[in-house]
Amino acid sequence: MDELAQVVAHISRKAQIYVLFYTPKGSGRDWENSDLRRTAEAIPGVTVLSDVDGAEAARFGAETSGHTFVFDRDGRLLFNGGITASRGHSGDNAGESSIVSLINNGTSGWAKTLVFGCALKDRNKQDPCSK
Repeated sequence: MDELAQVVAHISRKAQIYVLFYTPKGSGRDWENSDLRRTAEAIPGVTVLSDVDGAEAARFGAETSGHTFVFDRDGRLLFNGGITASRGHSGDNAGESSIVSLINNGTSGWAKTLVFGCALKDRNKQDPCSK
């Protein structure tokens, strides 16, 4: 969320930003009451939504938490990837720089970056986030 906050700070409300949190169908409000969700909700201009059973993630092909998409007004995909250089990394990285450049200048050096985070589906014992 720190990286998202940095992006938001650099684009001066020039984009609509949505953060979706996986929420199992039928789960209670306790599931949605997390520090990470509250952090996202505190970022100015960010709309936080629940993604019930990961339906939206599946629709867009996101398989890892932190997967970020940027679309233009016509719905064309401009950026697809992550905004961290590695899992849990804070600091300058290609994804963050690309999004800021796309929004502010209309161009970017990268249209796709690797995504580092937790698996959104098919979690197994190899996934460090499932422990």
